[in-house]
Amino acid sequence: MDVKFVFSNRLEWNEGYQATISFGERASFEFATPPEFHGPEGFISPEELFVASANACALTTFIARTKKAGINILAYESSAEGVLEKADGQLVFTTIVVKPRIKTDGDKETVKEIVEQVEKGALVLNSMKTVVTIDAIIE
Repeated sequence: MDVKFVFSNRLEWNEGYQATISFGERASFEFATPPEFHGPEGFISPEELFVASANACALTTFIARTKKAGINILAYESSAEGVLEKADGQLVFTTIVVKPRIKTDGDKETVKEIVEQVEKGALVLNSMKTVVTIDAIIE
């Protein structure tokens, strides 16, 4: 039996470089092209959402892996930074670095191994052409 999941959203253009994205009845928000590309100030951009997707996927995959290993997460916070630059004549994200600060009740070596598994096996990260790394601080 094949496994297939479909994730969708809906966009409605507002004006200029602004639109609203909706995820069914769950959530919606306005976004815009970033000011670097002539968009208005004060909106989340698709570029920021791309980097945020990597950050969020790293967390959710980490949660799944630690649960499977019987490790409790005591604290987790992370930042992520994506670098957008010209490569082969096009602007592309060349790297994304996710920097979590992690505190668990597991031993540090096991948690480090889980972080490595997340870096290599997280669904969204594996779906990106961008090189995604996780630079974890484990406490």
